[in-house]
Parts: sequence; structure tokens; C-alpha cells
Amino acid sequence: MPFFNVIKWIVWKDLLSEVRNRENLSSMFFFALIVILIFSFSFSMDAKVLEVVMPGIIWVAFGFTAVIGLGRSFLPESQNDCMEYLQIAPISKGAIYLGKFIGNLLFLLSVEAVLYPLFIIFFNLNILENLPQILLISLLATVGLSALGTLFSALTVHIRAREVMFPILLMPLAVPILIGAVESTRGAFGGDPFSLYRHWVELLAVFDVVFVLISFWVFEFILDY
Repeated sequence: MPFFNVIKWIVWKDLLSEVRNRENLSSMFFFALIVILIFSFSFSMDAKVLEVVMPGIIWVAFGFTAVIGLGRSFLPESQNDCMEYLQIAPISKGAIYLGKFIGNLLFLLSVEAVLYPLFIIFFNLNILENLPQILLISLLATVGLSALGTLFSALTVHIRAREVMFPILLMPLAVPILIGAVESTRGAFGGDPFSLYRHWVELLAVFDVVFVLISFWVFEFILDY
């Protein structure tokens, strides 16, 4: 099967499976909603306070939501010996990774698209003026999280304590992404010129390229392990 057809069918399979059972998206959404509600009642609505803490609140919600969603990425493939069939299938293992990665990226972006309006409502945010920069930052950070999460989900799928091991493996490597996302989001929320936080955005882009390429290359060894 051609390389890009493998990617397409894996993405389609994941999307169709999620539409049918809605387990992953619903759990991610409700967890993030609880986080938003807790923080909305914990912090003062003072504009200066929000400007300082809001980027951290957003990426705490997105980061832990990503852990929940990405940790279950390869769970369907662990049933009925599907992982074994993927191992012996005469298709590119890199295409399997990219298909799962794109599917996870779409799931996370769809949850973020729902959560941003909730942040605006609960915290009375005014982000429309800097919306393009915020969307760019969210996309770059989500790409990095999806790249790492897809790889470590495959690595821990057969581990008995995968719910514990997955975040332990993911979060240390995701620290540069989260730091870059928080700092660049703070600059966007503060209305700073893009040039002042451009280096953080460039850092996110560099990490995205590095993590995607390394994960693409390493995935074959992990799948055959």
C-alpha cells in the first residue's frame, strides 16, 4: 500500500472509531472543563493577575488533557492482537506513526478549539486582537505534544502500569514545549510586539521538527520491540 494511503486510512480509522464511541474526546473535554472551573474560582478576576497567570492556567489544562488523550492512543491497537498485525504488515512503520500522530493532533486541536471559548467566557479574556499569534502558538505546541505522546503511547502500550509510566516519560521531554508555549502565550496576551517573543515561537518550531523526525525514525524499533 502506498505510503500516503497508509497514513490516510489510519487517520480515518481513528476518527471513525472516535465518532462511534466518543470515549477519548469526552474524557479529555470534561477533565479540561473541571480544570477551568477550579481555576476560575481560585483566582481573582483582576486583569493584571490574569495577565500573569492565564498562560500557565491554559497550558496546565491543555498539557494534562493531552496526557489523558495521548496515553490512550494505542489502546485500541492493544486489543485483538492488532499490534502484532501492524508489526508484520508489509507497510511502512513510519506511515503508521504519522497516521496516529495526525489523528492525535486533530483530537487535541478539536478539544482546544472548544476550550478557548470557555476560557474567554470564564476569565473574560480579550484575545481577538492577537488571535492569529495565539492560534500559531497553540498549533506549534500541540504538534510537539502529539509527536512525543504518540511515540510514548506506543512504547508503553504493553506495560502494565502504562497510566503511570506514560506521563513520567512524556512530561520531562515536553517541558521545553510547555515553557515555550507559556512564555509566547504570555507575550501574545500582553499585546507585546511579535518580535519580543518570536524566539519562543521559533523554539517551538525547532522542537516540533526535531521531535517529529526522531519519533518517525525511532517508531519502527519501538513497534518491533
